[in-house]
Amino acid sequence: MQLNDHPFFRNSDQESVMQLVDQADVDHYQDGDVIFLEGSPSDSLCLVLDGIVAFAAETPDKQRRIISTTKPGNFFGEIGIFTGAPRSLSAIAQGEVSIAKVYREDLLTFIKRTPGPIEQILGSIVNHLHQTTRHYLDDMLQQEKMSLVGTMVNSIIHDFKNPFTLIGLGAQMLQTRHSEDPKTIKICNNIAAQVDRMVEMANELSEFSRGEQKLIIDRVNLRNLIDVFKDLNEPSFAKENLTIELDVSDAEFEGEKNKLLRVLQNIVGNAVDALGETPDSNITIKAANEGDHIRIVIADNGNGIPEQIRNNFWTPFITYGKSRGTGLGSAIAKSIVEAHHGEIDFVTETGVGTTFTIRLPLVQPHAQQPS
Repeated sequence: MQLNDHPFFRNSDQESVMQLVDQADVDHYQDGDVIFLEGSPSDSLCLVLDGIVAFAAETPDKQRRIISTTKPGNFFGEIGIFTGAPRSLSAIAQGEVSIAKVYREDLLTFIKRTPGPIEQILGSIVNHLHQTTRHYLDDMLQQEKMSLVGTMVNSIIHDFKNPFTLIGLGAQMLQTRHSEDPKTIKICNNIAAQVDRMVEMANELSEFSRGEQKLIIDRVNLRNLIDVFKDLNEPSFAKENLTIELDVSDAEFEGEKNKLLRVLQNIVGNAVDALGETPDSNITIKAANEGDHIRIVIADNGNGIPEQIRNNFWTPFITYGKSRGTGLGSAIAKSIVEAHHGEIDFVTETGVGTTFTIRLPLVQPHAQQPS
């Protein structure tokens, strides 16, 4: 889009527009570039010519949280121009972005000559306030939900402590009485592992509700990690309509094994649920060492993630088509990967399937080692 074609100038005379165009600067940004930071001076009105701009606030742990986005034909930064307040959010390019910056004195002179932009500026301010209020309410509701989840999980852990202990003791007694039966030994070991897994899942949910994700780092063998996951999910691997293919290298890296099993459980479990009893269903798990990181790819041939939740897939309490789903599994999985200083993303296509890719560094910085 050319600057003089921007909708901001729709009701202005061409002579004044061309004068302002000559005074403006047009800057170009690549994906992830910072246009300005939260707290910086509000010295210009920014007109979006091409690309998407995201607005982010800094969280207490120094992470950037995306609040909203804007597209070509829109503008931002108008509130600070009139109030003198610093930027309330950071602006970050998503993809290739072109921005025209109209500086404060030039803008005020332009407005005095032509009243057309005033209505647009006021409308933008009202819209900005509306979005901010909506975000604040959503954030408050999310915090209340997470607080409730934390209280509930702590209660569940307390109430289930004795049953879990009895189940574990029962498995140990059976193992002792039938120590010569390999099948019984395997079942008892699986029972004990599943009990530990349920306790760990509850603890992870409790941590997540508090905004924490504590890791106890140890050496993890990639092939062993996948083998353990396979043993814990033996019924899924034995389904007649489902083929699960493994292609896993023998590599080692730093991480917390139980939490990474939780990530695999969520992704593969969701795929198994989505495939259901569909004939010729297939899930492929590939994992290998690639330079300075581990790469795990999980692909299925299902119907793809529903379009209604794709943009908010990692957001807590987002679920679709599951009568028993909480909408927390994917959010917890992402928090575990990010706590490992890794990345997780997906590509999906309706009627074709979904592919998740996880990247984990071989070495964890400043990690807490097991005692």
